[in-house]
Amino acid sequence: MGLATGVHHLALNTANMKEQIAFFSDVLGAELKALYWMHGTNGHRHCFLRLNHDSYISFVQGPPCEEAAAKVGNAKALPRAPGSFGHVAFAVPDMDEMLRLRDRIRDRGHIVLGPVDHGFCHSMYFSGPEGLSL
Repeated sequence: MGLATGVHHLALNTANMKEQIAFFSDVLGAELKALYWMHGTNGHRHCFLRLNHDSYISFVQGPPCEEAAAKVGNAKALPRAPGSFGHVAFAVPDMDEMLRLRDRIRDRGHIVLGPVDHGFCHSMYFSGPEGLSL
């Protein structure tokens, strides 16, 4: 049917990725699952810290906000102020469900980027009301 089954990760913006990784791994015991240059962006890094077998906290670090140009319909290009909300990533059971959800979103007139292969998971990006990054 193409429905989300839960929240996969919450992405927050940061000015200091190293500090966030140290805090969440050392203080809270989270496992660093992935760290890489973010797909489709210019100079953004992305990390995922595992909270349990299907739940993550994510951080995005990029150029200062004034250098990041917002583009309508492109959730990944929006300015990212340190400490601000980045996006919510919903979970789906498998790639078939992800593609059904992508088609459902597109059928209702919204732009969807992806799926993008992150190595340990796949993501797609779209905007909700008021530019909410999802």
